Amino acid sequence: MNFFKLLVFILILSNHSNAKYQKVKVGFIDEHYKNILTKEILIDILKDIENRLEYQVNRNIFDIHHTGKPIDILYRTPSQKKIELEKGIKILETKKDKIDRLKKEFKSKESNIKSKRKKLNRFTKSLNKEIKKLNRYIESKNKKQHTQTQYQDIKRYVDKKQKEIKTKTNILNRDKKEFNKKLKRYNKTISLYNKTIRQYNRLQRKIEVLSRNLKEVKGVALGYTEVISKTFYENGYKKTTKETKSYMNKIEIYSFNNLKELKAVLAHEIGHLVGVEHINSKGALMNPILQKNQIDNLSLTPRDIVKFKKNIF
Repeated sequence: MNFFKLLVFILILSNHSNAKYQKVKVGFIDEHYKNILTKEILIDILKDIENRLEYQVNRNIFDIHHTGKPIDILYRTPSQKKIELEKGIKILETKKDKIDRLKKEFKSKESNIKSKRKKLNRFTKSLNKEIKKLNRYIESKNKKQHTQTQYQDIKRYVDKKQKEIKTKTNILNRDKKEFNKKLKRYNKTISLYNKTIRQYNRLQRKIEVLSRNLKEVKGVALGYTEVISKTFYENGYKKTTKETKSYMNKIEIYSFNNLKELKAVLAHEIGHLVGVEHINSKGALMNPILQKNQIDNLSLTPRDIVKFKKNIF
């Protein structure tokens, strides 16, 4: 169940930029990531991003260079809402495992219950036939006169049959008692299953609400904007023009769940570094919301390519 994927990851561009080809370098990597990320791994990720983007755009977008703009991998302590969300997701996964186990368990018990019930019904039907048959026999014999010898023979036969019936009745009662115990356990499993489903659904709704209200910034391209005003006279009239230039200084990455996600976030921020703005297009690398398809397989969409080509001269 993938509802916990609803967590919104925001990818931010600090200022609009008219930048183009850039040089980047590996900056600071927080100790928090020492077991999963090294300078060498980060360089490999950047080279992969470079190859993928430049192959699709057919232009030089960025290079890794010792004088380049730094890429810092920082760590921020998760917010209380995020901690609550992650805790809820773990509990939800546990509930899902329990639901699957209970479902498998009661399916197995259900098959056994049906088999036992059929066997008990056959046994009961067979025993009832024997009782009816014996009753008819006794009824028929009671209608006639018998000698002492015949009476003794009849009595021995009836006693024997009654004893057999009693033995079978005891067996049937024992089997019914055992069946009722199994049925009770089965019903408890069903009840627990339904209860867990209700708990799961309540928790799922809570997580969905938390996810919609939680926006987590994964990374940002930092820089500044310079506005140049020019005043001049034309045809006797005073005119003023403004030219805006943006300069990107660095990239900061604040969190990632795995290296695939880091790659997607980095590629997005590098796009901002070279001047590409956000695209409100589903699946696009430059969509302000981190796209799952980009995490699974980093690739520019047609709209991304147009934006990149427009900014990389």
